[in-house]
Amino acid sequence: MTKKSIIIDEKAHAELGKLSESLRINLGALIQEMIYYFKKTGIDPKDAINKDPSLMVAALDKRIVSFLKVQERDILKPLRQDVFNYQNTQKEEISKLIISINKLLDQHSERAAEIKKAHFENLNKINSNDVERTKMVISELQKNRQAILLICKLLDDKNKSGTLDKIKSLFS
Repeated sequence: MTKKSIIIDEKAHAELGKLSESLRINLGALIQEMIYYFKKTGIDPKDAINKDPSLMVAALDKRIVSFLKVQERDILKPLRQDVFNYQNTQKEEISKLIISINKLLDQHSERAAEIKKAHFENLNKINSNDVERTKMVISELQKNRQAILLICKLLDDKNKSGTLDKIKSLFS
């Protein structure tokens, strides 16, 4: 690497020396890092005169905060309100749906109770009709039995053939 010289006034050289001591690097390395820094950041060293970096950061901070406030006002708060309104609408719709379902369930249970009652009434009628029919059939069977026994008595008055006993054993 070839060495090159630059001409600066004594005051700037003294400041450069102080800066190199505080950063603990030699003058050549400090100049080299300065060049790379200005190139990377795009900062014009002439514009930096009398500008305090903390004031620049504070101004940038204000701009960022104001940008965020505008975003909050224009986007986030309306979005939050829309979500809140949608949530309330959904709650109302769900409440209406629950009321409708409960009403349908009540109607269904009433109808089921009516059907059950009608079913039991029909079963009771069927059972009572069966009981009456059974009594009538038994009554008819007893009449038939008496008639058959009477016919057997008339045919075989003294029960010589044993028909009467056989028929009585069939009925018992």
